[in-house]
Amino acid sequence: MRRGPAPERRAEGAETVVTPRGVGLAAGGGALLLVGIGFASAPLVLIGATVVAAVGVAAAWILAQVLATRARVDAVTRSVTPATLSAGTPGDVVVRVAARGALARGLRLREQAAAELTGGAGTRAAIARRPGSVELRYRLSPTRRGRWLLGPALARTADPFGLAWSDRAVGGSLEVAVWPVVVDLAASAGELMGTADRAHAGARTPAADDASLRDYRDGDDLRRVHWASSARRGTLLVRSEEQQGRTAATVLLGLPPAQTGLEWAITAAASVALSVVEAGHPVKLVAGTLETVVQDTHGRAAESARATILDATVDLSPTHDTAEADRLIAAGAARLDPGHQDVVVAVIEPSGPVALRALAPLGESGRAWALVRAPLAARARAERTVESLRATGWRAAMTLEPEPLEEAWARLLAEEDA
Repeated sequence: MRRGPAPERRAEGAETVVTPRGVGLAAGGGALLLVGIGFASAPLVLIGATVVAAVGVAAAWILAQVLATRARVDAVTRSVTPATLSAGTPGDVVVRVAARGALARGLRLREQAAAELTGGAGTRAAIARRPGSVELRYRLSPTRRGRWLLGPALARTADPFGLAWSDRAVGGSLEVAVWPVVVDLAASAGELMGTADRAHAGARTPAADDASLRDYRDGDDLRRVHWASSARRGTLLVRSEEQQGRTAATVLLGLPPAQTGLEWAITAAASVALSVVEAGHPVKLVAGTLETVVQDTHGRAAESARATILDATVDLSPTHDTAEADRLIAAGAARLDPGHQDVVVAVIEPSGPVALRALAPLGESGRAWALVRAPLAARARAERTVESLRATGWRAAMTLEPEPLEEAWARLLAEEDA
């Protein structure tokens, strides 16, 4: 499994551009100067020299402004809200540039941002000037999971005649992580895990006296409080083993070679994993050699568990080909115990014999579900994959582009009653 490509780094130097007016004046002045010298015409020489000198003054002006910007900008800071963005959800950025002297009053700034953070549009910032600082505020519209760059900001200087301008990078850049798009599947996943819980516990609820108790800690779910023992002791006590009685889920994510397929698979796997967290169950996300586990999903720990799952998806990248994708699915399946009691949900594309052989033992528990996603052209391979999985005890459903995830997930869960 490869890590995603590193974000492109932008140049930190200055760019100076002569405007068409500047080019015209320089060319015209030079021509007049040559003609004046050729014809020994003092007026033409004077006019040409004056025009060329104006261009020289403009260049000197810009150089002085660039040096002043370099010397007087003390610091550039950025804050992004929320700290980690989600694809499809807007975010806000504040850029503060601290500058000395009168520079802050006349500093012209614009911010750079990766197209994946702006939806391909430029940044349009509201600018506020205060003594000693300039503040830019603008909105981001992230469109794609990954890590992308904000900045550096560009300070523009131009001469009074409009003959040239220069953009100089001020400060550095900030790498921003973007989580994938997720779909709310909490209600149906909770129903799935509830069914698994009842099967695992044999419809037997453990007696309170059998559970070991510990002191209540900030963030514990109040549903775990053992009120009778708490009343006797005069302090809150919670069942420490209640979490162990709840069925865990493992989400097995296949990494297809196509970027479009990968983004769909990541959205599906992350949505399933988060829905399990919402239902209060432990969950493990397995993607090739990567394994991410969250155990405590109650109370305040649920938000941390959610962030842990989403963070694990940010750097996932496509495989080279279907053979590598199959090897990684097999590697992920090998990390699971065939005699497990966990619910397994696999999000994969049409797979070959290597992957199917590795997945087969996991279906023996009767707790394995698979969502097989494929483009329309690969429908026949997807149908064969579904048939092979069902033959080994999996409940499997095929989804073809561009079926929404919610509909595919509902059909998969309907396999439980098939």
